[in-house]
Amino acid sequence: MSSFRFIAKAKTLKKKMDNPWWRARKKYVKFYDTLPIDEKTIVIESQHGTQMSGNVFYIMRYLVSNDRYSDFRVYLSTRGAKHAAFRSMLDSYGLERVKTVTLASEEYYRLMASAKYLINDNTFLPFFMKKEGQVYLNTWHGTPLKTLGRQIKSEPHAIGNTQRNFLFSDYLLFPNEFTRDAIIRDYMLENISRGSYLMTGYPRNERFFNKERDQEIRREQDLEGKRVYAYMPTFRGSAAKGGTSKNTHYLNYYLYELDKRLSDDEIFYVNLHPVAKKDVNFSDFRHIRKFPAKYETYDFLSACDLLVTDYSSVFFDYAASGKKIVLFTYDKEEYLCDRGMYMSIDRLPFPQVQSVDSLLDQLRTEKSYDDSAFLEEFCKYEGQGASAKLMDHIIFGDDCLKAEKIPSNNRENVLIYGGNLAANGVTTSLLALLNTVDREKRNYFLTFKTELVWPNKNLLHSLPEGVSYIATMDDTNLTISEQVIRGLFKNDNLNAKQFMKSLSTRLRQGFIRCYADAKFDTVIQFNGYESEVILTFATFPGRKIIFVHSDMLSEIKTRSNHRLDVLQYAYNAYDRVAVVTDDIMATTRKIAGEGASLTVVKNTIDFEGILEKGNIPLDAPDYDSCTVSFERLCEILDSDAPKFINIGRFAPEKGQERLINAFKRFREETPDSYLIIMGGNSFKGHYNVIKEHVEKSGLSDRVILIMKTPNPYRILKKCDYFILSSFYEGFGLVLAEADILGKPVISTDIVGPRLFMQQNGGKLVENSEDGILEGMRLMASGQVKPMGVDYKKYNDEIISAFEGLFS
Repeated sequence: MSSFRFIAKAKTLKKKMDNPWWRARKKYVKFYDTLPIDEKTIVIESQHGTQMSGNVFYIMRYLVSNDRYSDFRVYLSTRGAKHAAFRSMLDSYGLERVKTVTLASEEYYRLMASAKYLINDNTFLPFFMKKEGQVYLNTWHGTPLKTLGRQIKSEPHAIGNTQRNFLFSDYLLFPNEFTRDAIIRDYMLENISRGSYLMTGYPRNERFFNKERDQEIRREQDLEGKRVYAYMPTFRGSAAKGGTSKNTHYLNYYLYELDKRLSDDEIFYVNLHPVAKKDVNFSDFRHIRKFPAKYETYDFLSACDLLVTDYSSVFFDYAASGKKIVLFTYDKEEYLCDRGMYMSIDRLPFPQVQSVDSLLDQLRTEKSYDDSAFLEEFCKYEGQGASAKLMDHIIFGDDCLKAEKIPSNNRENVLIYGGNLAANGVTTSLLALLNTVDREKRNYFLTFKTELVWPNKNLLHSLPEGVSYIATMDDTNLTISEQVIRGLFKNDNLNAKQFMKSLSTRLRQGFIRCYADAKFDTVIQFNGYESEVILTFATFPGRKIIFVHSDMLSEIKTRSNHRLDVLQYAYNAYDRVAVVTDDIMATTRKIAGEGASLTVVKNTIDFEGILEKGNIPLDAPDYDSCTVSFERLCEILDSDAPKFINIGRFAPEKGQERLINAFKRFREETPDSYLIIMGGNSFKGHYNVIKEHVEKSGLSDRVILIMKTPNPYRILKKCDYFILSSFYEGFGLVLAEADILGKPVISTDIVGPRLFMQQNGGKLVENSEDGILEGMRLMASGQVKPMGVDYKKYNDEIISAFEGLFS
C-alpha cells in the first residue's frame, strides 16, 4: 500500500476513533462475549430512540405500576436530544422507575448485551444480535395500509434490518390476522423463523376503553362542551430530506382555510411528523393547535371526538374507539400513483373528502357509516388489559395468551449467496437454477448485500415463485484490535488461514447478526467471489457448498479479482466444491489440493424463458447506452446484412479488441456486415476502452456497443451468428443461449466452452485473432450449423448432479 493511502486510512480510522458512538460500538462484542444475562432487566426502544409513545409507553406504564414487577429494572432507549423531554413526560405520568439510557452509548451497548428482555416497536440498529438466553418481543407499530417487505415497489432490497429483527424475535405481536399474514409473507419469515406470534390487542389501544380518562384530559385542557378533532396526516417526504415544499404549501393552505371557518366551540388538534412541524406556524391560528406535548399521543387522541387522517394506519387503531373517522385525501391520485397498497382506500368504510367545505360537513355530522365488518376484521382483539396479558405471558408464562409458531413446511432450507445480481453469466445461471430446481423439495432463500444489489433491485420482483430472499446490511461487529487484524488481511499482510485463526468466531457472529436465528440446513456460496463472504459462510456449522464459475487461476492472473489463499482455504473448508464444467476441474484441483471434495455441477439453462424472451418485440430501448440511435439499431437488426454478435461483460478477458480487429479484416471481404457487442457491465471502465478502439478502427458505423439490457435475447434473436472470443471462460453460458435461439455459434478453443462444444458438435476455432476471423468466414459461408442441443435432457442431468450435492 502506498504511503498516501496509508495516511488516508489512518486519518479515517482516527476520525472514527474520535466518535464516541463508534468507540462504544466496538465494545459491544466484548460485552456480548463476557456479560451474563441479567434476569431482571428490561430494555425498551421505540423508533430508534426518537419516541416513547404508543405500545412501548403502555407496556412501560404497566411494568412500573404493577407490584409483580417491582424488582425489575426497566430502561428506555433515547436519543440524546430527546432525553429531557422523555424524562419530563415519564415523571409527569409517575413513571420515575423507568430509567433512560442514551442510544449507542457504552451503557446502552452493555444493556443490549446483558438484558434478559428486549422490547421494540420497530427495529434495533444493525449492530444488534440477540444472544442465547435473551427474550425479544417486537410489537411493530401498526396494521399496514402501505405495502411492506418484498412488496415495496421502489425498495424491495432494503428490508434487511427489519427482516432480521423479526427473525431474532421470540415473539411477534399481531393485532389482527391481516397484519400477521402480511408481515410473515412479505418479510419471508415462513419456514426459517424459530419465533412465535401472539394474537392480541395493541397495548396502546387499551387507552380507547378508558372513558374516565377522556373526561379528565378534557377538564385539564378546558375542552368540556367543545367539539374536539384530531388530525394525524401521513408524512410526505423522508426524515433525512424533510417534507416536500409542495406538500408544505398544501398543508398550510388547508389549515389556514379551515381555521377561518371553524367556530369558537371547535378545536382542531394537529399531530405532525417531527420534521413537518417546523413548516407550520401554529401561533397564526385561533382554532388549530398542536397536540399537547404533556400527553402521550394515544392518551390525548382518545379524548378527541373524531379523527381526521389520510393514508396513515392510525385509523386501524382509532376505529376501536367507535368514534367517527374522516379521510382527508386531497392528494389521493398523486400520492397513490406509485405507492404499493395492500387494499384500495375506497374499500374502507370511512367517508373521504378532498376539500375544506366537505371536511367541515363531515366534522359537524355524526357517524353514519357501518364499520362492523371492518371492526371484526381488524379490531376484534382490542380491549382493556392488553399490556398485562402480553407481559405476564412473556415474563411469567401466564396462560393468558396462546403463542403460535411461525408456520413451517418442515422442508430443508437452503441459503444461496448470489453476489450483486448484476446482469452477467453468474446471475443468469443462478436464476436458471432457481427456475429449474424442484422447489417443492426444499425451500430456497437467495441472499445478498443491500448496498451491492441496489442497482439490480428490480430483479427481486421477478424471482421464481416460491423463492424467498434475505437482505443483509452493515458490517461485522469487531473490536478496534480486530479491525486492525482485518485491515492487515485486506492488505495482504495476513493470509486467510491466519485471519480465520484470529477472527473466525467474529465471522460466525457476523453470520448470526445477518441471518439471526433463521433455520438453515445448507448454505451455498454461489457466485464464488467476495473473500469475506466466502470466509463467513465457511463458519456455518451445517452443509457448505461453494461454486466455481471460472478458471480462477486465470482470473487471479489477469484481473486480480481474487486471492489464492482465500480459495485454498475455502475449497477445503467447504463440504463440496461445485465446478461448473469439466474443463476447469484441473485448475480448481490445482488450487484446492487433493483433500477437497470437487464435483462437476454444470449450469442449468432456462431454455423456455430464453425462447419466450426472444419472441418479445423490440419496440422500445431498454438498455443503459448504445452507440447508435434506437431507430438505427432497429434498422440494422431488420436488414438482410450479416450480423455477428458477442455477449459478455466489457472486460479484457473477453477478447473484444481482437474480435473487432478480426471483424475489420472480415469486412474487407463482406463490407455490408455488422458486429454487435453487448455487455451486462463494464470492468474498470473497459466499455470506454472498447468504444475508443472501435472509433480508432474506423468502425463506428459498423460495430455497435450496447450496455446493460434486461433482455438481451430479443436482440440476439435478430442477429445471424454468435461469436465467443474470450481468452478464458468458466463455461460460456451464452453459447447455449444462442444455440437455443437457433444461431450458429463459434468459440475460441479454450478451457470452459471446449468440452460443451465438442460433446455437442460445436465449432471451435484457434484462440487468436486469425482463429476468430476464420470462424466468421465459416459461419458466413454456411459451414457452421446450430447445435440443436436437447436442453430438457441437459437440465435433467444437471439437476441430478445438483441434488447430489446434498447427499
